[in-house]
Amino acid sequence: MFSRLTPLVAALSLAGIALPALAEAETELGRIEVTGTRLASRAIRPVNLTVLSSSDIEHSTATSLPELLAGVAGVTMRNSDSTGNGSIDLRGFGASGASNTLILLDGVKLNDNDLSSPQLTVIALNRLERIEIVRGGSVAWGGGSSGGVINLITRRDTGADIQLGVGSHARRQLLLGGGLRQGAFSLRADGRHEETDGYRDNGRNKLLAGAAQFGWQDERSRLELGLAKETEELRFPGPNRVNPATGLNEFIQAPWSSSTPKDWGKTEGERLTLHGEGKFEGGRWALDGSRRGKDTDAYFDYGGFPSRDRRESHENRFSPRLGLQWGGLEVAGGIDIGRAHTERYSGSLVASDLAGTSRLHTEALWVDLGYAVQAGSRLTVGARHERASQTVLVAASPWSPAMEFKRDDAPNALQLGWRQHLSADLWWYARVGQSYRLANADELVGNSELRSQRSRDFELGTEARLGEGKLRVSAFSMRLRDEIAFQPYVNGFGANINLAPTRRQGMELEWSQKIGELDLAANMTWLDARFRGGVYGGKDVTGKQVPLVPRLQGNLSLGWAWSDATRLDGQLHAVSHSRIDNDQINTGPWLAGYGTVDLKLSHRVGGWQLALSGQNLGDKRYASYGVKSTSGANYNLYPMPGRRWFASAGYRW
Repeated sequence: MFSRLTPLVAALSLAGIALPALAEAETELGRIEVTGTRLASRAIRPVNLTVLSSSDIEHSTATSLPELLAGVAGVTMRNSDSTGNGSIDLRGFGASGASNTLILLDGVKLNDNDLSSPQLTVIALNRLERIEIVRGGSVAWGGGSSGGVINLITRRDTGADIQLGVGSHARRQLLLGGGLRQGAFSLRADGRHEETDGYRDNGRNKLLAGAAQFGWQDERSRLELGLAKETEELRFPGPNRVNPATGLNEFIQAPWSSSTPKDWGKTEGERLTLHGEGKFEGGRWALDGSRRGKDTDAYFDYGGFPSRDRRESHENRFSPRLGLQWGGLEVAGGIDIGRAHTERYSGSLVASDLAGTSRLHTEALWVDLGYAVQAGSRLTVGARHERASQTVLVAASPWSPAMEFKRDDAPNALQLGWRQHLSADLWWYARVGQSYRLANADELVGNSELRSQRSRDFELGTEARLGEGKLRVSAFSMRLRDEIAFQPYVNGFGANINLAPTRRQGMELEWSQKIGELDLAANMTWLDARFRGGVYGGKDVTGKQVPLVPRLQGNLSLGWAWSDATRLDGQLHAVSHSRIDNDQINTGPWLAGYGTVDLKLSHRVGGWQLALSGQNLGDKRYASYGVKSTSGANYNLYPMPGRRWFASAGYRW
């Protein structure tokens, strides 16, 4: 499955150094310990970490994973196709946010080697045990993590449950799950079926997903084999077209109509995963292996000139790791090996002609040192070196010959952190680092000279426990070199290029407090993303705002435990205006800011859990994504859904 390692990788592998990633739970006596590394540790790392517990997920007013993540500080969710599959952006990368935010499911990457976003709507909220969000570049995961890493961790409990749900736009949902344990062996299986007609014409969505985990565990070790398969069928309603010159404004005149009534897509994915972990005298070991496949098929009518696009993608990954401890010193590290292969087929009615292929081979080394300098003080130092080889073939067409090119990269990631406890309930941290991103297969087509993106980061933060609450405040600065992004003012048609220097800087605040029967929480993000320089197609973008990055975002949540069985939860979500996509010169229309209000009433009786939720109760008309034409004043908006409701009834044994 994997090619032979380089001599250096092999040597370090034999030495037992392993690759960390995000955060791992300690399984000892069922205790969950989140530390900011992939190997469980007693020491808290100097990282900007937010954990959404199973209670947070259950009490949320969200009915899908993208909606849930939109309520987290530093996260921007935008929808560019009106299907509900939101793209997640950490720390203001705009249109390239999905390429700078890693999404993991139980430590397995869901991002592909292209410009697509992971299909998050296929993951049911009731399947999740917790969500861990680490902001900023990760030495552990390397490429594509400059914005941060989000790890979705699924349930492993026993018992069984079923849930039925119905809602607006003919939404129907069935969730099934169950787990059992016999001695050292365990089995957990989950299934999901959901359909909706969508809130726009030609907006139908249908998905079917199933997953199973087989496990074995004793007092010192755990092994788990996972299987998953997902199928999603989508209709694409297209954008609302706006042309000030002619008075056309579908966003106002006909927001729920479809401008592409014949377009559709289908995605089929499958995963095979292997996870192992254990402890021994003075250390811990862990390993992950995965094989992931995804087939996509899409049809676009283009006004009677149809185009069909089909892709078959496979990715294999293997990552052993090891951690050792001597007194106050912890050493962890490892290797990460990846192989990705994609074939793309195109045609007018049937996607049968090979349009191109891509192959990506990566081998990475990582090491992390953590040292307790004194009581309450901890220093961490980490480094990662990665070797990547990518080959892209573009098949011949009637207007161009075949092209094949190969790219070799050897980027590095670094980090230095300090965590200082001022008391048992108050501490601060500081972190400096360097992260990177490799150009993906889509970006390299016609742009074979793209260099790896580099980011130098600095972050300072403080955290405090406030009785039954907590407060976190952080400030960060990111200065990027050779950022990879689409620039519409290049070559007349636009191109993916290495931008002139850019920067992101901002502040994040998270607060929560329990007062009697009330649960209060609020977060706010201030973010400034700008071009530090650059002239493209005669257009000077120096000092201009990066499109699709709102300056301010905030969430206010209130939960009231009316009784032991009944609870009311609400959330106010607000986003300020931003520049529309393709408007790097900042002369086009604004993407208007918006605010929405959501409520959920839940009641528990016996083993039954009943809930009624309403989203966007003010029926606010807004768009989270829009794109400007570079040849005129016209632009497109993708409307988000209006007022809607969802009712569910579930039973747990």
